[in-house]
Amino acid sequence: MMQDQPPLDLSKDVLFLLTGQWDDADGGPWLCADCCTMEGALAVNPHWVDAITLVRVDYARPRAGIVALLDADHQNAPTLILAEDTVAHEEPEAVVNGLRIFTDPRTICRQLAVTHGGARPR
Repeated sequence: MMQDQPPLDLSKDVLFLLTGQWDDADGGPWLCADCCTMEGALAVNPHWVDAITLVRVDYARPRAGIVALLDADHQNAPTLILAEDTVAHEEPEAVVNGLRIFTDPRTICRQLAVTHGGARPR
């Protein structure tokens, strides 16, 4: 799905989310509860979509777009990569290739709310 996305603008925060449901060897259809949480937060805070670069990726691994920026050990979704000039309001979960990242949806929502305004989890 990356090929359908605009070029990544790393001067803005980048949020990777899964495209939706998938099937695998264990059956399905499955969904990612963390990505669903983020989709709900984006619905409540639609202005975040304009403030960040939103990239939807398929479930199958390797997730080339994420691996290209980070590495194979950090290709989870959701993943928020902070822009260089974005202030981290909590300690990043990791720094990979010089990029600060968050993967916990509650932490991502708090970061986006403080940075870009809007509702955050209680």
